[in-house]
Amino acid sequence: MERIIGKCGSGHKGPLLIFVAGIHGNEPQGLIALENIIKELEDGVHEKRGRMIALRGNLRAIKEDKRFISEDLNRIWSHNENLHDDVWEMKEMAELKSIINQELELGFTEAYLIDLHTTSAPTIPFVVTKEINPDKQLIHDIKVPFITGLEGHLDGTMLSWMCKKGHCGLAFEAGQHHSRTSMIKHESFIKLAMYYTGFTPSLSAEELKDLRIHLDDELMPKHNHFKLMDHYHIKQEEEFEMEPGFSNFERIYEGEILAKNQDGEIISKHDGNIFMPLYQKEGRMAFSL
Repeated sequence: MERIIGKCGSGHKGPLLIFVAGIHGNEPQGLIALENIIKELEDGVHEKRGRMIALRGNLRAIKEDKRFISEDLNRIWSHNENLHDDVWEMKEMAELKSIINQELELGFTEAYLIDLHTTSAPTIPFVVTKEINPDKQLIHDIKVPFITGLEGHLDGTMLSWMCKKGHCGLAFEAGQHHSRTSMIKHESFIKLAMYYTGFTPSLSAEELKDLRIHLDDELMPKHNHFKLMDHYHIKQEEEFEMEPGFSNFERIYEGEILAKNQDGEIISKHDGNIFMPLYQKEGRMAFSL
Protein backbone atom coordinates (compact mmCIF):
# COMPACT_ATOMS: atom_id res chain seq x y z
CA MET A 1 0.00 0.00 0.00
CA GLU A 2 1.44 3.34 -1.07
CA ARG A 3 1.35 6.51 1.05
CA ILE A 4 0.44 8.72 -1.88
CA ILE A 5 -2.97 7.96 -3.42
CA GLY A 6 -2.32 10.40 -6.24
CA LYS A 7 -1.39 13.95 -7.14
CA CYS A 8 -2.12 16.31 -9.97
CA GLY A 9 -1.80 19.95 -10.92
CA SER A 10 -1.15 22.47 -13.63
CA GLY A 11 1.18 25.24 -14.60
CA HIS A 12 -1.45 27.81 -13.63
CA LYS A 13 -1.38 29.75 -10.38
CA GLY A 14 -3.61 28.33 -7.67
CA PRO A 15 -3.72 26.78 -4.22
CA LEU A 16 -1.98 23.75 -2.75
CA LEU A 17 -4.55 21.23 -1.48
CA ILE A 18 -3.38 18.36 0.73
CA PHE A 19 -6.04 15.75 1.50
CA VAL A 20 -5.40 13.02 4.08
CA ALA A 21 -7.66 10.05 4.86
CA GLY A 22 -7.12 7.03 7.06
CA ILE A 23 -5.37 8.83 9.94
CA HIS A 24 -7.58 6.40 11.83
CA GLY A 25 -7.31 3.03 10.12
CA ASN A 26 -10.93 1.98 10.73
CA GLU A 27 -12.31 4.91 8.70
CA PRO A 28 -12.18 3.72 5.05
CA GLN A 29 -14.77 5.97 3.36
CA GLY A 30 -12.47 8.96 2.94
CA LEU A 31 -9.86 6.74 1.31
CA ILE A 32 -12.39 5.39 -1.20
CA ALA A 33 -13.58 8.92 -1.96
CA LEU A 34 -10.03 10.18 -2.60
CA GLU A 35 -9.26 7.22 -4.87
CA ASN A 36 -12.40 8.05 -6.90
CA ILE A 37 -11.56 11.76 -7.06
CA ILE A 38 -8.00 11.12 -8.24
CA LYS A 39 -9.32 8.94 -11.08
CA GLU A 40 -11.70 11.72 -12.14
CA LEU A 41 -8.95 14.35 -12.04
CA GLU A 42 -6.65 12.15 -14.11
CA ASP A 43 -9.37 11.98 -16.78
CA GLY A 44 -8.90 15.73 -17.19
CA VAL A 45 -12.57 16.70 -17.39
CA HIS A 46 -12.14 19.94 -15.43
CA GLU A 47 -9.62 22.77 -15.62
CA LYS A 48 -7.12 22.67 -12.74
CA ARG A 49 -5.23 25.57 -11.16
CA GLY A 50 -2.57 24.83 -8.56
CA ARG A 51 -1.71 21.45 -7.06
CA MET A 52 -3.56 18.69 -5.22
CA ILE A 53 -2.11 15.66 -3.42
CA ALA A 54 -4.02 12.86 -1.64
CA LEU A 55 -2.36 10.83 1.13
CA ARG A 56 -3.12 7.74 3.19
CA GLY A 57 -2.64 8.19 6.93
CA ASN A 58 -1.84 5.24 9.19
CA LEU A 59 -0.89 2.56 6.66
CA ARG A 60 -0.56 -0.35 9.07
CA ALA A 61 -3.78 0.54 10.90
CA ILE A 62 -5.60 0.74 7.54
CA LYS A 63 -4.39 -2.76 6.65
CA GLU A 64 -5.51 -4.12 10.03
CA ASP A 65 -8.79 -2.10 10.11
CA LYS A 66 -7.87 -0.60 13.50
CA ARG A 67 -8.14 2.96 14.74
CA PHE A 68 -4.44 2.86 15.64
CA ILE A 69 -1.62 0.42 16.45
CA SER A 70 0.19 1.92 19.47
CA GLU A 71 -1.07 5.51 19.85
CA ASP A 72 -3.73 7.64 18.18
CA LEU A 73 -1.96 9.16 15.17
CA ASN A 74 -4.16 12.25 15.42
CA ARG A 75 -3.12 13.07 19.02
CA ILE A 76 0.69 13.10 18.81
CA TRP A 77 1.61 15.91 16.41
CA SER A 78 2.45 18.49 19.10
CA HIS A 79 4.11 16.34 21.78
CA ASN A 80 5.89 13.56 19.90
CA GLU A 81 9.06 14.16 21.97
CA ASN A 82 7.28 12.39 24.86
CA LEU A 83 6.78 9.19 22.89
CA HIS A 84 9.19 6.29 22.56
CA ASP A 85 10.66 5.30 19.21
CA ASP A 86 8.90 1.94 19.40
CA VAL A 87 5.50 3.67 19.07
CA TRP A 88 4.43 2.70 15.54
CA GLU A 89 2.64 5.97 14.83
CA MET A 90 5.92 7.91 15.21
CA LYS A 91 7.06 6.37 11.92
CA GLU A 92 3.74 7.13 10.21
CA MET A 93 3.79 10.74 11.44
CA ALA A 94 7.40 11.26 10.34
CA GLU A 95 6.60 10.09 6.79
CA LEU A 96 3.49 12.28 6.59
CA LYS A 97 5.36 15.33 7.91
CA SER A 98 8.14 14.80 5.39
CA ILE A 99 5.74 14.67 2.42
CA ILE A 100 3.63 17.61 3.64
CA ASN A 101 6.70 19.77 4.31
CA GLN A 102 8.06 18.97 0.84
CA GLU A 103 4.76 20.12 -0.67
CA LEU A 104 4.78 23.32 1.39
CA GLU A 105 8.31 24.10 0.18
CA LEU A 106 6.98 24.38 -3.38
CA GLY A 107 6.01 27.94 -2.48
CA PHE A 108 2.25 28.11 -2.99
CA THR A 109 0.78 31.27 -1.47
CA GLU A 110 -2.31 29.39 -0.23
CA ALA A 111 -2.08 25.91 1.29
CA TYR A 112 -4.91 23.83 2.78
CA LEU A 113 -4.69 20.55 4.68
CA ILE A 114 -8.04 18.72 4.79
CA ASP A 115 -8.24 15.67 7.05
CA LEU A 116 -11.13 13.29 6.22
CA HIS A 117 -12.87 11.36 9.00
CA THR A 118 -15.97 9.40 9.99
CA THR A 119 -17.50 8.68 13.40
CA SER A 120 -18.74 5.66 15.36
CA ALA A 121 -22.09 7.35 16.11
CA PRO A 122 -24.64 8.63 13.57
CA THR A 123 -23.87 12.19 12.49
CA ILE A 124 -24.65 14.90 10.01
CA PRO A 125 -21.61 16.19 8.10
CA PHE A 126 -19.54 18.80 9.98
CA VAL A 127 -16.12 20.44 10.07
CA VAL A 128 -13.67 20.86 12.95
CA THR A 129 -11.34 23.84 12.62
CA LYS A 130 -9.61 26.73 14.36
CA GLU A 131 -11.04 30.24 14.38
CA ILE A 132 -9.00 31.71 11.55
CA ASN A 133 -10.41 33.57 8.59
CA PRO A 134 -9.27 31.48 5.57
CA ASP A 135 -10.74 28.31 7.08
CA LYS A 136 -13.96 30.04 8.07
CA GLN A 137 -14.38 31.53 4.58
CA LEU A 138 -14.10 28.09 2.98
CA ILE A 139 -16.58 26.65 5.49
CA HIS A 140 -18.95 29.57 4.89
CA ASP A 141 -18.81 28.92 1.14
CA ILE A 142 -19.47 25.18 1.49
CA LYS A 143 -22.18 25.78 4.13
CA VAL A 144 -21.65 22.99 6.67
CA PRO A 145 -21.83 23.18 10.48
CA PHE A 146 -18.43 23.70 12.09
CA ILE A 147 -16.90 23.31 15.53
CA THR A 148 -14.11 25.45 17.03
CA GLY A 149 -12.44 25.61 20.44
CA LEU A 150 -10.20 22.56 20.16
CA GLU A 151 -7.36 24.07 22.22
CA GLY A 152 -7.11 22.19 25.50
CA HIS A 153 -9.66 19.58 24.36
CA LEU A 154 -8.19 17.91 21.26
CA ASP A 155 -4.45 18.53 21.45
CA GLY A 156 -1.86 17.07 19.12
CA THR A 157 -4.01 16.95 15.98
CA MET A 158 -2.63 17.17 12.48
CA LEU A 159 -4.81 20.19 11.67
CA SER A 160 -3.45 22.12 14.71
CA TRP A 161 0.10 21.36 13.53
CA MET A 162 -0.75 22.73 10.08
CA CYS A 163 -2.34 25.87 11.53
CA LYS A 164 0.73 26.53 13.70
CA LYS A 165 2.80 26.50 10.52
CA GLY A 166 0.67 29.41 9.28
CA HIS A 167 -1.55 27.46 6.88
CA CYS A 168 -5.17 26.33 6.83
CA GLY A 169 -6.06 23.04 8.46
CA LEU A 170 -9.47 21.50 8.96
CA ALA A 171 -11.08 18.10 9.54
CA PHE A 172 -14.27 16.95 7.83
CA GLU A 173 -16.52 14.35 9.46
CA ALA A 174 -18.82 12.80 6.84
CA GLY A 175 -20.90 10.20 8.71
CA GLN A 176 -20.53 6.73 10.18
CA HIS A 177 -17.44 4.59 9.51
CA HIS A 178 -18.75 1.98 7.05
CA SER A 179 -21.67 3.83 5.47
CA ARG A 180 -21.64 4.33 1.70
CA THR A 181 -23.41 7.65 2.34
CA SER A 182 -20.27 8.82 4.15
CA MET A 183 -18.22 8.14 1.02
CA ILE A 184 -20.67 10.15 -1.12
CA LYS A 185 -20.57 13.07 1.31
CA HIS A 186 -16.77 12.93 1.37
CA GLU A 187 -16.67 13.14 -2.42
CA SER A 188 -19.07 16.08 -2.44
CA PHE A 189 -17.09 17.96 0.22
CA ILE A 190 -13.78 17.35 -1.58
CA LYS A 191 -15.19 18.63 -4.88
CA LEU A 192 -16.72 21.71 -3.25
CA ALA A 193 -13.44 22.42 -1.45
CA MET A 194 -11.53 22.14 -4.73
CA TYR A 195 -13.99 24.55 -6.35
CA TYR A 196 -14.11 27.19 -3.61
CA THR A 197 -10.33 27.25 -3.16
CA GLY A 198 -9.94 27.81 -6.90
CA PHE A 199 -8.33 24.49 -7.80
CA THR A 200 -11.18 23.46 -10.12
CA PRO A 201 -12.83 26.81 -10.93
CA SER A 202 -14.89 25.67 -13.91
CA LEU A 203 -17.63 23.60 -12.23
CA SER A 204 -21.04 24.46 -13.62
CA ALA A 205 -23.97 25.75 -11.57
CA GLU A 206 -25.72 22.42 -12.13
CA GLU A 207 -22.71 20.47 -10.87
CA LEU A 208 -22.51 22.65 -7.75
CA LYS A 209 -26.21 22.17 -7.09
CA ASP A 210 -25.86 18.38 -7.29
CA LEU A 211 -22.87 18.41 -4.92
CA ARG A 212 -24.82 20.45 -2.37
CA ILE A 213 -27.76 18.05 -2.59
CA HIS A 214 -25.43 15.12 -1.87
CA LEU A 215 -23.76 16.95 1.02
CA ASP A 216 -26.87 18.38 2.65
CA ASP A 217 -28.62 16.51 5.44
CA GLU A 218 -32.25 16.98 6.39
CA LEU A 219 -31.21 16.99 10.06
CA MET A 220 -28.80 19.93 9.71
CA PRO A 221 -28.97 22.14 12.86
CA LYS A 222 -30.33 25.66 12.69
CA HIS A 223 -27.03 27.12 13.98
CA ASN A 224 -23.84 26.53 12.02
CA HIS A 225 -21.10 27.45 14.54
CA PHE A 226 -20.53 25.36 17.68
CA LYS A 227 -17.73 25.79 20.24
CA LEU A 228 -16.34 23.02 22.45
CA MET A 229 -16.75 23.75 26.17
CA ASP A 230 -16.03 20.38 27.80
CA HIS A 231 -14.93 16.84 27.02
CA TYR A 232 -14.60 13.49 28.78
CA HIS A 233 -11.33 11.58 28.47
CA ILE A 234 -11.31 7.88 29.37
CA LYS A 235 -8.64 7.01 31.94
CA GLN A 236 -6.40 3.95 31.88
CA GLU A 237 -8.26 0.88 33.19
CA GLU A 238 -11.59 2.78 33.31
CA GLU A 239 -14.61 0.59 32.51
CA PHE A 240 -16.39 3.16 30.37
CA GLU A 241 -19.67 2.56 28.59
CA MET A 242 -21.57 5.22 26.65
CA GLU A 243 -25.32 5.31 27.14
CA PRO A 244 -26.93 3.99 23.92
CA GLY A 245 -28.66 6.09 21.32
CA PHE A 246 -26.78 9.39 21.26
CA SER A 247 -25.96 11.00 17.90
CA ASN A 248 -23.81 14.00 17.01
CA PHE A 249 -25.37 17.44 17.60
CA GLU A 250 -28.11 15.91 19.76
CA ARG A 251 -29.37 18.34 22.39
CA ILE A 252 -28.50 17.29 25.97
CA TYR A 253 -29.20 18.88 29.36
CA GLU A 254 -27.42 19.46 32.67
CA GLY A 255 -27.94 16.43 34.92
CA GLU A 256 -28.59 14.03 32.04
CA ILE A 257 -26.92 10.61 32.25
CA LEU A 258 -24.42 10.30 29.39
CA ALA A 259 -22.39 7.22 30.32
CA LYS A 260 -21.38 4.87 33.11
CA ASN A 261 -18.17 3.46 34.54
CA GLN A 262 -17.17 1.29 37.49
CA ASP A 263 -17.88 4.20 39.86
CA GLY A 264 -21.41 4.89 38.64
CA GLU A 265 -23.18 7.35 36.33
CA ILE A 266 -21.41 10.08 34.35
CA ILE A 267 -23.63 13.16 34.34
CA SER A 268 -23.64 16.15 32.00
CA LYS A 269 -22.46 19.35 33.68
CA HIS A 270 -23.98 21.55 30.98
CA ASP A 271 -26.90 22.21 28.69
CA GLY A 272 -25.61 21.92 25.13
CA ASN A 273 -25.02 19.55 22.22
CA ILE A 274 -23.10 16.28 22.36
CA PHE A 275 -20.34 15.58 19.83
CA MET A 276 -18.60 12.35 18.90
CA PRO A 277 -20.05 9.96 21.52
CA LEU A 278 -17.83 6.88 21.57
CA TYR A 279 -19.44 3.65 20.37
CA GLN A 280 -16.27 1.68 19.62
CA LYS A 281 -13.68 -0.05 21.81
CA GLU A 282 -10.71 1.96 20.57
CA GLY A 283 -10.19 5.59 21.53
CA ARG A 284 -9.90 7.67 24.69
CA MET A 285 -12.08 10.66 23.79
CA ALA A 286 -15.49 9.54 25.11
CA PHE A 287 -17.56 12.59 24.09
CA SER A 288 -17.42 16.38 23.84
CA LEU A 289 -19.99 19.04 24.71
